[in-house]
Amino acid sequence: MPISLRLAAMVAALFASLNVAAAFPQDGLFHQGLICPVDGFEPGTERTASLSFPTLCLVDMCCDLSNPINIRDMDQTFLYDGACTDTGGAFEARLLVGEAAIDGVIVVFNNVAHTYARCEP
Repeated sequence: MPISLRLAAMVAALFASLNVAAAFPQDGLFHQGLICPVDGFEPGTERTASLSFPTLCLVDMCCDLSNPINIRDMDQTFLYDGACTDTGGAFEARLLVGEAAIDGVIVVFNNVAHTYARCEP
């Protein structure tokens, strides 16, 4: 393969990875609802989510997100392909993820939508 073609492929891959990273809210720990619990936050329990892009974990399920598609007229809301695992094994899923009006994220998975408030950066 000519060097110019290899260089072009590397540049395209770089721009694609930057685009994916730009297409997601800031990493952090989140709790389902509009506010964080007053008695403290315990990651990995029911009603919690964690984000370390490109990995989003909801309770006992984690998905590596890829292929963001911007939802028309909805800033910072994307449809992702998810390579997911849970206690039942590995599976593929589509997730809609975006920034919430509060400081947090909205996740739609398996026809169910949840709002998560940011509890820790």
